[in-house]
Amino acid sequence: GSHFGSSRRIDRSNRAALGSGRPSDAMKAVVAIVLFWAATECSGVKVLRRRDTPEEQRLDMEYRAEDSFGKTALTPACAKVECGEYSCPTPFELKKDATCCGYCWAPDHVVAADRHVVTAFNATGNVIEQCEEAPSTCKGSGANVGRCFKPSCRNGDVPNCSPGSCCPMCTTR
Repeated sequence: GSHFGSSRRIDRSNRAALGSGRPSDAMKAVVAIVLFWAATECSGVKVLRRRDTPEEQRLDMEYRAEDSFGKTALTPACAKVECGEYSCPTPFELKKDATCCGYCWAPDHVVAADRHVVTAFNATGNVIEQCEEAPSTCKGSGANVGRCFKPSCRNGDVPNCSPGSCCPMCTTR
């Protein structure tokens, strides 16, 4: 009999802890806050968010992709490009395919393409020797050797090898 009595006491204490089965005021407040938050998030209402500065609003308007009707608000790429007046010398002709201002064009069989031609080493005479005290990093190996060119110094300056330099540089003496 005493075993059943203690069980009855636990049931009474549990019932007191659980309350009457109705939600408490605190629980109602939590549910109300959650529902309010969900409603504002889903509807897109910005209630608790910070406001954009006037500069941010101006930039949003300037760089937006669509207007309020869903139409593009972007200006065409060439809209603000001002092309100068120009003409193409014969045999070139003006082409405007997918460019803002166009370009002068002629087929290769009419105007030969100007291709780079390799010149002989030091054909211009402007290649000079490295500084005597040049570091080993300037030397390189084989075709990778560092090249020095004759400096074009202004009046009063002369080519000079500074410590640690590969090539002479113009300095005032």
